Amino acid sequence: MPEVAMPIPDDAPAMPPRSLRLLMIVDGRYPSTGGAEMQARLLAAALQRMGHHVQVLAPRLDRTSPAREWIDGIEVTRLGYPRWRGVGAVLLNLRFGAWLLRHRRRFDAAHIHMMHNLAGAAGWVRPLLGMRVAVKISGAAEFDGGVLDPALRTGFKHRMLNAGARRLDAFHCISSHTANMMLDAGYCAGRLYRIPNAVDVARFVRADATNAPVLRAVFVGRHVPVKALDILLRAWSQLRLPAHARLVLAGDGPEHDALRSLAQDLDLATQVEFPGIVHDVPALLASASLYVQASRREGLPNAVLEAMAAGLPVVATAISGHEDVVRHEVNGLLVPPDDPHALAAALQRLVDDPQLRRRLGESARQTVEREYDVPVILRRLYAMYTGQQAPTLGRH
Repeated sequence: MPEVAMPIPDDAPAMPPRSLRLLMIVDGRYPSTGGAEMQARLLAAALQRMGHHVQVLAPRLDRTSPAREWIDGIEVTRLGYPRWRGVGAVLLNLRFGAWLLRHRRRFDAAHIHMMHNLAGAAGWVRPLLGMRVAVKISGAAEFDGGVLDPALRTGFKHRMLNAGARRLDAFHCISSHTANMMLDAGYCAGRLYRIPNAVDVARFVRADATNAPVLRAVFVGRHVPVKALDILLRAWSQLRLPAHARLVLAGDGPEHDALRSLAQDLDLATQVEFPGIVHDVPALLASASLYVQASRREGLPNAVLEAMAAGLPVVATAISGHEDVVRHEVNGLLVPPDDPHALAAALQRLVDDPQLRRRLGESARQTVEREYDVPVILRRLYAMYTGQQAPTLGRH
């Protein structure tokens, strides 16, 4: 059975032996509220604070954004390109490859924060760069309609992008599922690094899951079909709830209006809050009693990790990504996807049992502190940037 390299020496020094010159490449808007972009910003700032020199490179998707600015004390460069359908992406890839070649002596390593067009372009020029280049694979975006979609791999564009990407030095897989999918796609096992997303635990105050005046269950994320918020609403409608209990569906997206209508149809209008996009997520989580995520598919959701960092018990679906971090009956509860009755039963347990909420929430916080806090993840990333590898791990 193929194996996955995982550079996680638990006794690695907290501070690396030497500083690095790092290029963080975001194949999307920067800054942004998207998961990959937010992780890139968190890691870039943390690496800079540790004494590394960090620069961010991104496409100039918004013409009102400057071509060069400083964010969090870090230089951000945006590459402009013409918006010509079918040609613009090719021209961006060419300009990106030329930029890497021109600046190749300025960096020790580059980290691309999505397996997309720029990863393929970087691979084609990799032999000329003289630096290590890693790419992050998050999950659905790459495998469902993206570069790694099995149904699209035989097309010319996808064959070219994969042929380039295979030349890269390291593949940052955020979950067991993404690592296994990369193996299935034929990528070299010895270059797969299983490193989860990071959480800045210090930002999150431990929520009191037992004594809040209002029992509040929270979800934070996009209102899209894959999040199965319709299933969550149907589950909530089955619960026996104390007075003033609330379900908070923070975020926005194409299903937002339909979900509001469904809440009305289920006679939940007074029980469900739709605050829209919430910018102070730590404050929202600090006021909650539990967190719930009913997704049908995930990579490794930042929202779940942040809820656990806030000391909240989590009810989540038993899918890859959730299963990497939520351990049933230890730091949360897992239920089958698309099953409102099972979801309702798990939620009812937490509603009825404050001590269970406290026990699972305390364990959740400990899990994140031990395995997902920023310093822990930076040690693993440093190993990837410098080519260190721990003993390999088998398929999960």
